[in-house]
Amino acid sequence: MEVLTREPRARRWAWPLVLRRLAPLLWWSLFVAFEWVAFQSWQETPLVTAGFVLKDLLAAVAGYYFFARVVLPRLVLRRRWLLTGLGLLAIYYVWGLCSYGYYALLQHSGLISANAHDYMHRVIDYGLWGGVFSWRAISMGISDFVVTVLPPILIRFVRFLLTTSNQSLRLERENLTLELSFLKAQVNPHFLFNTLNNIYTMVVKQDARAPVMVQHLTDLMHYTVYESDAEKVPLSREIGFLEDYLELERLRYGRHVSIRYQKSGPFDEFRITPLLFFPFVENAFKHGVDSSLEASWVSITLAVHEGQLHFEVSNSLPPAGPPTAFGGVGVANVQKRLALHYPPPDYQLTIGPEPADQTYRVVLVLRLDPVPSLSS
Repeated sequence: MEVLTREPRARRWAWPLVLRRLAPLLWWSLFVAFEWVAFQSWQETPLVTAGFVLKDLLAAVAGYYFFARVVLPRLVLRRRWLLTGLGLLAIYYVWGLCSYGYYALLQHSGLISANAHDYMHRVIDYGLWGGVFSWRAISMGISDFVVTVLPPILIRFVRFLLTTSNQSLRLERENLTLELSFLKAQVNPHFLFNTLNNIYTMVVKQDARAPVMVQHLTDLMHYTVYESDAEKVPLSREIGFLEDYLELERLRYGRHVSIRYQKSGPFDEFRITPLLFFPFVENAFKHGVDSSLEASWVSITLAVHEGQLHFEVSNSLPPAGPPTAFGGVGVANVQKRLALHYPPPDYQLTIGPEPADQTYRVVLVLRLDPVPSLSS
């Protein structure tokens, strides 16, 4: 019974492998068919026509695999452009030598027809150097080379570009996913420890706010763990996460820190990339409030108007000494995700201190995506 269940699975896996192995044969068969149709117009004998096809096929196969196995990985990827050009020239000379050898064989056998006499003798009459390697030979033969041997190489190069681009995009997305996981961890144990400790104190004192704070913490953790993996989330949910975080920070700092928060706009109509706000707000507390609790403040404004979001967070700076370095992985992650999910005209991010006002300010202006309608 076990053998019977494994055989169909093995067959399912075998078919894609067989198709991958047969694909090159199919493509080269199409190449041969194209060459045969092209050279048949010369009205040569089938033997001579087959010789033309064979010499181009040999040069094309050799050039294709030399380009794929040597030129691309060892020269193009390492940006050795001069050697890349020499590699392509070597492929041309292989085709030129095949052509010269075949034309010389036809002349020796007396098989050169009147139709092809001038075409072939412009090569063999000048000898090996003049017919293959000289600039004169290249200038005459490059047009034939471009329509016979070069197309498979160009196809391989385009496939290489597409594959490389897709791999780079996949790696970038995977890297951003890892950084997003780190970003979630920025809701750090220190913050959670203080929050839980404060909630515990509220429970001991039978403070009526304790259940509400537990609910804020639950919503915050649920969003970071389960909801923020989506490419886009409802803007209202992202704002809800931010408000949960602010409520917990108010509990954490109490009256020592002034937290001002304002919002306006139709938030339910739009979507946004998750966790765009949190790194900036978290940094405002980390580098502004934590540096100096005395008379410190954080101000956050959210406004949506005609599909455009205006988000601003500013915080006080310590009265003496240079400001703590602002940024880190969280902010760099936001910048990368903005570039990945939004075209440059759709957003503008400004980050910087304002020493005259002892303020650090972040401003994000973003064109929002509407929530898709149920009918679409």
